[in-house]
Amino acid sequence: MNKLTFSKYSAVGFVSILFLLHIINTTVNPTWQPISEYALGEFGWLMNLAFILLGCSFAFSGMFLIQKFTNIGSKIGGILLLLASVGNFLAGFFNTDPITTSPENITVIGQIHSGAAGLLGLMIIATIFVTIQFYKQPSLKPFKISILLTTTLVWLAELILVGGMGYYLSKTNGMITEDTPIGWYGRIVIVLCAVWCYVCANNLQKANFQRT
Repeated sequence: MNKLTFSKYSAVGFVSILFLLHIINTTVNPTWQPISEYALGEFGWLMNLAFILLGCSFAFSGMFLIQKFTNIGSKIGGILLLLASVGNFLAGFFNTDPITTSPENITVIGQIHSGAAGLLGLMIIATIFVTIQFYKQPSLKPFKISILLTTTLVWLAELILVGGMGYYLSKTNGMITEDTPIGWYGRIVIVLCAVWCYVCANNLQKANFQRT
């Protein structure tokens, strides 16, 4: 099985597990609690696995881009995906503190998780560099529309999340509470990131890179 297939399967695995957790773990309120909270419940190991799978999806796509293409844009995109994958791996091994934890009681492990989660932003930046390659590389041009649409959705969802956080958190002194209904915003962003990885890997395979 090659890197691109691994990337696709890992992305599907992440989304499938996340969907399952919304069914079997009803202690987390998806309207305001982030997905990291699933790692604290009875089925926490599933959320840990999901984070690791998403990290694998980023990593395999990143490695492929670095190895297959020689231009600087592809390599920057690949490196950013690899760095983002590290964030997911760390999130999978270091659980978050409960979202209601006061700042003075946040643990070192919780701080590591929060910092790791922030690396997802590098993946979102990577989508720009990679999408450009679908317009520059002759073999990728036939697939430029699907990757552009997916990248647009990722960025639109991210901007809505940032705007929503800015609006609601300004009313709660920066604390995520039941009065900050941004849980679904974050879920949509991370699911779209997984979808983007699937679409990217699938398009690269269609462009006759299957055996790499």
